[in-house]
Amino acid sequence: MHNKIVGLFGKYGSGDVELALTTVQELLTEVGAKVLLGDTTAAEISGERILDTEQYHELDFAIVVGGDGTLLHAARSLAPFKVPIVGINLGRLGFLTDIPADEIRQSLKAVIDGDYRIEERAMIQTTVFGAADEINAYLSLNDTVISKGDTGRLIEMSIHIGDEFVSKTRSDGLIVSTPTGSTAYALAAGGPIVEPTLPVFVLVPICPHTLSNRPIILNQKNTIKISNIQLTDNHATLAVDGIIVQTLNGSETIEINQAEHALKLIRIDKHSHFEALRVKLGWTS
Repeated sequence: MHNKIVGLFGKYGSGDVELALTTVQELLTEVGAKVLLGDTTAAEISGERILDTEQYHELDFAIVVGGDGTLLHAARSLAPFKVPIVGINLGRLGFLTDIPADEIRQSLKAVIDGDYRIEERAMIQTTVFGAADEINAYLSLNDTVISKGDTGRLIEMSIHIGDEFVSKTRSDGLIVSTPTGSTAYALAAGGPIVEPTLPVFVLVPICPHTLSNRPIILNQKNTIKISNIQLTDNHATLAVDGIIVQTLNGSETIEINQAEHALKLIRIDKHSHFEALRVKLGWTS
């Protein structure tokens, strides 16, 4: 670990994680690593900070202390730089940040000793083509969601897979989820739980008007195109990983593809995806 450079990302803007962050800082310093605090870490927490995204190139790996939301933010920032990430869970479910707060020292020792594996988690590239050649692009780890927002009325949209027309739906919206995101909003909307390393996307309609409009599992190599968005009110919203990034007026065409870069998620050897499902979803032992 000597001469390694580690990015440390605290729960977004929260000073409540100072004790956990200090524990991690001390442990890494003891083994000769240089620690840089990431942009999510509250300003009152002391330490040398990452001042420019170019410094991501220097990181050997990153540690996220908080919940899955903090890790999602770090993943969108760090995946293009191929920085592996490990998460320490101070949140509730923690499917991504799976190291419990009371096991920080022993779990990070395993990471320091190289006793871990890396899971590659596919990400979504969402490209919005608007009027006047306007193009916006977004990266997400969990999902991309088109939603009717706060209106009480349904929206319509046409869905193509590649060049093939699939359907015209009337619903509250549409979720396009990665396997990682299958235990997030897509699960709440009735989608399936997908083993996280499978090369698929899941299309999940949100409260569809037609009951036969069911979730579809697709190969990630497909391009999903959404067009002819018809709004009964004036707008809909586009969200990535739960964050609204754009208001839609209905004239846009949205293309969703597998992103060029995958997240490199560090898993210590004792991690079990199915044990996590049993514990976090309250399944019987």
